[in-house]
Amino acid sequence: MEATIRCKIIRHIHVFQPGNVVEVRRRILEKSENQPESGYFIPDIGDGTPGMIPLDATEPLSEPLAPEEAYYGKCMLTNVSNFWQDATEKSGEGLAGSIRPVNVRVIHYPDCQQLVFHMPQYAWDADTFRLTNTCSQEVIEEKPIRERLNGGTMILTNTLPYPPGFYTIEAGWPDGWTHRIQFIKFTEGFPKAPYGKAPANIFRAIRNEEVHLLPLPEEKPDPERTGYGTRIPEYLAERDAGYASPACSLHMMYDRDDQRSRDYNGIEKSTGIDVGKFKNEIMSRFFPKLEYTQDGRGGSIYYTEGAIKIQFGWEFAGGNAVVIIFIPETKYWEAQTGTPLLRRDEILRFVCEQVIRDQAPGCTYKIYDNSISILH
Repeated sequence: MEATIRCKIIRHIHVFQPGNVVEVRRRILEKSENQPESGYFIPDIGDGTPGMIPLDATEPLSEPLAPEEAYYGKCMLTNVSNFWQDATEKSGEGLAGSIRPVNVRVIHYPDCQQLVFHMPQYAWDADTFRLTNTCSQEVIEEKPIRERLNGGTMILTNTLPYPPGFYTIEAGWPDGWTHRIQFIKFTEGFPKAPYGKAPANIFRAIRNEEVHLLPLPEEKPDPERTGYGTRIPEYLAERDAGYASPACSLHMMYDRDDQRSRDYNGIEKSTGIDVGKFKNEIMSRFFPKLEYTQDGRGGSIYYTEGAIKIQFGWEFAGGNAVVIIFIPETKYWEAQTGTPLLRRDEILRFVCEQVIRDQAPGCTYKIYDNSISILH
């Protein structure tokens, strides 16, 4: 394996913006008919595939990276895959099931950044967890999965100790079925504001969204404008600049399809208020709500209240307990949730009562230091 060096990016290449520092293989790829440029090898260009950074896009750095206790650069997921270690003998999906991109999250807190995923089923008897520096191939952590579990399925990794670079997590089963998660940790301050044709995972990482590997929503075309079931001509569909509805426009047409009011010329009358958006904002500001996700025997509960969004992991339990919900201990509450400690009891009571209303009618709950049990 070739030695690695650090390079500063001096022109935008792949997902790396000028000023970012990346770890690369020292070996220079020679020019050829299929490779018109020479440069440094990198294991991940932003989508989980290897590539090259041209020499004219980099500035090699001679000084080594100063060791720190924490590196606050953003992590960006680039690929999630599932495979057999011996692909020549086995095909199809393993009995354990697969980890999907939507089930892997990067969660930002003021003093930590966690990468969280759930094994597709109860994983106490699973095989090995391995975290590797993909560029140098150094194995950073390797241990039985049972030693990395939070509960029965959740694996949570604090990424702050890892310097900027390329990383791969592999979590396998005794039969060889393996889950692989690839991510890039950027230099602090990167990636910056969205740029043209940036991939979805860049946009989502910049916005501190938790799920990166989902396509950006497509812009839907405007619905066909109709009035009482009759199509309005295209030349009347949009209001021209400077247009004002005639005075005394007593004859109003109300479009039942897209909830718009129009004057008798068929031109939309603007009220200046997006009623639906206004209603949603008021509801979210004053009324907290819960959203649920499930992956196998566990998942996440999201508490949302205005700008506050808190994630709690959960998994099915046994005995008298139906579900266990994992919560931050008192000493970590403010750092991990961004809410005052004095609100902890109020928020947790709401979560317990709403979960019972939504998912477990007739049950009760008990709150512990770091978990909640929903009981028969």
